[in-house]
Amino acid sequence: MAGHLFFASTPFNMLTASMVAFSLPESDSKLLLLIDQPEIDSIFVKAILNWAESPFSLIQTASRKISGKGKVAQRKQANKEILDILKHYQPNHIYTGNDRRIEFQCAMAHSPSITRGLYIDDGTYTYLGRKTHWFKDHLLDNLAKKLTYGNWWKQPETIGASDWISECIVAFPDSVVEQLKTKTLTQLPLNLARSEFQSLANLCLSDDPDTIAQLETLNALALLPHNSVAQPGNIAAIKQWLEQKQGNNAIKHHPRIKDKSIFGQLTAPEIPARIPMEVMLPMLRPDCSIIGDCSTALLTAKWLRPSLDVVVPDSGGLTPEWLALLRQLDIQVLDN
Repeated sequence: MAGHLFFASTPFNMLTASMVAFSLPESDSKLLLLIDQPEIDSIFVKAILNWAESPFSLIQTASRKISGKGKVAQRKQANKEILDILKHYQPNHIYTGNDRRIEFQCAMAHSPSITRGLYIDDGTYTYLGRKTHWFKDHLLDNLAKKLTYGNWWKQPETIGASDWISECIVAFPDSVVEQLKTKTLTQLPLNLARSEFQSLANLCLSDDPDTIAQLETLNALALLPHNSVAQPGNIAAIKQWLEQKQGNNAIKHHPRIKDKSIFGQLTAPEIPARIPMEVMLPMLRPDCSIIGDCSTALLTAKWLRPSLDVVVPDSGGLTPEWLALLRQLDIQVLDN
């Protein structure tokens, strides 16, 4: 029987960790540690912590977000608790969505058993890379972390590329950045249609049955950007796209929207802005189409449910690198 320990910091990480965990033998041990969490848990985290159908035998919060003088002390205390978990469960597979995380590297460096490190797709860094600076990242930050936490710290050239990682579990293996092509590449399990994920989504929205019913019948959904970065040309393209769609359509504003006036021309029903994409995805119909500015929320739809029709309007703001990636991932680009 193998043991698997997953580190997750975002709802996306928590969802992909669960997708991987469900693909593992049922007899294996599976643990989920939530790291770098806000002091107040989101609706998604609350649901994860109370998810009876989860694939994990243990789910707990290992570290919280903190800044200032207490940051290092809090991280060191979290690392001590992680070492206790390692000693007790002795997992031989440790997963992360970011191999720069202190908690993951500490676990890899101090695991009492022979352990494999695995990177689970965290989005754009997997395909476009994370640019690092030779002085700031590879010299200053690298030295500071080694002095603070231990000589075991490794600075990856890009996310997923450190020596800790032997395997990358990704949505699009053929499209990963060059640094990850030296690793074993495995397809992310496409099992978001499982009833357990539907239960998780229902748990997140247990106090909002009307939104559950709305999401389950959508034909088209427009994900709108924050008002500060909204481009009039893209908004006009989204309006035209929605008008051409038949059936039940809806729009969803950015969760931190301040001013909706720029979106006044869009008159479709609204999905509550507070609901994260990770909650909505298990509920959407297989033939639902999604449009929106090039954002993490929009790309999440293609990463986790690649069969969905995903569209991005472009008023000329997308770089050649982004355009190439979108087309590579079968995301339609609307020139306007």
